[in-house]
Amino acid sequence: MLYFIYLIRGIFLSLLLAVVLAYLLHPLVRMLESRGSSRTASILIVYAVVFILAAGLLLYGMPHIIAQLNTIRDVIPEYAVQVQEFTDSLQLEYARAGIPGAIRQIIDERITWLEQILVQMAERVVQNILGLAGYLFNIILAPIFAYYLLKDIEIFTDRTVMFIPARWRGDVLELGRQVSRVIDSFVRGYLLVSVITGLLTGVVLAFLKVEFALMLGIFAGLTNLIPYFGPFIGAVPAVALAMLVSKWLVLKVIIAFILIQQAEASIISPKILGDRVGLHPLVVILAVLAGGQLFGLAGLILAVPVAAILRVFIYFAAARLLPEFN
Repeated sequence: MLYFIYLIRGIFLSLLLAVVLAYLLHPLVRMLESRGSSRTASILIVYAVVFILAAGLLLYGMPHIIAQLNTIRDVIPEYAVQVQEFTDSLQLEYARAGIPGAIRQIIDERITWLEQILVQMAERVVQNILGLAGYLFNIILAPIFAYYLLKDIEIFTDRTVMFIPARWRGDVLELGRQVSRVIDSFVRGYLLVSVITGLLTGVVLAFLKVEFALMLGIFAGLTNLIPYFGPFIGAVPAVALAMLVSKWLVLKVIIAFILIQQAEASIISPKILGDRVGLHPLVVILAVLAGGQLFGLAGLILAVPVAAILRVFIYFAAARLLPEFN
């Protein structure tokens, strides 16, 4: 059995994507079904709506994204010259400041190290984007698997429950409900918050006439999935581009990101997420740092839900093993 699982490991990505897709679409299917539609009709209606929205975004968004990518490719040499002039002026300034030679050498080494890191990150992003083409078949299979999961989800659930010993069944189902609430809070909540944040960022940057506002908005929305550190990471490219235009634009971009972050932290996230994940801010920061150190970008994004699920297991076990814990 283990060898067979090893042989079919290539479809695990499709199954994982199917589970995520089914998890996200199940509330919509259930809502339509409660209004009188059959299960199959509800799934097909949800699929049709999702397909129309995705096709609309692709048809409208992809030409703009491709155009901006082509523009970025064309202006990179100009920006490289401006960045070189900017760094030369900085080096001239701190050379005049009378900084000792040893310290200047350390600063130069750090600048070179940072440039190498940025180049490696850019190369990695390009490789990952190109690598997605190899998973196209797995991505196409995911909606097919998700359809059958949505259609017969009760059958799969009931048959899975049958394999749980009767004396553990109540605890396992209760633990599953708690984990499901945490995942629901994170996945649906954070995705919605990130989409809103990305849209706000793109609109505000376009209003400020910052180049590549669409790409910067998408980047800000994606990095917003990383708690605490994401907004700062998302602001870096916009601030860097603004530095090449004027100091006044840099100030406006920084103020815009601060206002968006305050709106997200004070209004958007509390309304959508609340405190349902149940983690202390210090635990969140430590989890994000550990996830980034161990697993890179994926660790940064998945650190919080994994930590929240571990918290559910620990509290559940403590409540069962230590009666006074209740």
